[in-house]
Amino acid sequence: MRRVRTFVAGLAAAMLLAGSLTAADAKDGRMQMQLAPGQALKLELSSGNYRIEPGASDKLVVISQSADKAAKPRFGVDTSAKQASLKVDAPPDYAAVIQIPRNTDLHIRLNGGQLNVTGIEGDKDIESHAGTIRVDVGRPESYSKVDASVGVGHIDARAFQAEQEGFGRSFRTQGPGRFRLHAHVGSGDITFFSGTM
Repeated sequence: MRRVRTFVAGLAAAMLLAGSLTAADAKDGRMQMQLAPGQALKLELSSGNYRIEPGASDKLVVISQSADKAAKPRFGVDTSAKQASLKVDAPPDYAAVIQIPRNTDLHIRLNGGQLNVTGIEGDKDIESHAGTIRVDVGRPESYSKVDASVGVGHIDARAFQAEQEGFGRSFRTQGPGRFRLHAHVGSGDITFFSGTM
């Protein structure tokens, strides 16, 4: 009987959390949803220009910045106890700022374009078919494993004293920290930096 009560209570909590995400506010190209403490975040982004930066400690906020105000993006959300997911289906030439809690593990898949990640502490797993990925790694010693690869392009891992350019290039290193950093671009550039550029 106790197991049944525990299961029902857990299911109710999960449904409540899912409801809060499904009812995320999306208006005039701006969208926000609540995040639970410690939830990892998965972002599936259509082609565009995105900047991911620290925001409130308990929510995700997308602020559209495209010049064409009539072209609205569509948002899809999903959640589990450990991970919240956001899918952005946007028109051509889309641009947005995505604000998330500073301490967040990130999983990002980008169709193409430009992605800038600054001020976020946590694991980062980032891939793009084509374009540019720029990551402010903060303190390089915070990472245990770091790797980057390009099908063709340029890797500027200045934060880890490495740089490569050409076809099929990759970079890998280890450190004393606890975070993991992975980035891959099919065709384009990857930059790992610490501080301002």
